[in-house]
Amino acid sequence: MSAIHADVEKMQSFLDHLRRFDQLLDDEFRSMIGHWRDLGGVWTDNKYHEFGRDLEEVARGVEHYLAATDGHENHLALLIERLIIFLDT
Repeated sequence: MSAIHADVEKMQSFLDHLRRFDQLLDDEFRSMIGHWRDLGGVWTDNKYHEFGRDLEEVARGVEHYLAATDGHENHLALLIERLIIFLDT
């Protein structure tokens, strides 16, 4: 049973890490977009707009990932909860 218990601990550690990563990704990416927009009055050449198009493309991927990972986090949290209940009985 201790091997199962260790797996639950690893799963919880991963879930905690995933949640921190997702929050950091969301915060930093939003900050980057805001910072880039603020440069619009100073950085006015074509590369600014090219970078913006690339950033928007990446933003769609980040938004898709963050939307999908909520479901993964919830699933993993429920799985961990079920395992803990199982191990306690």
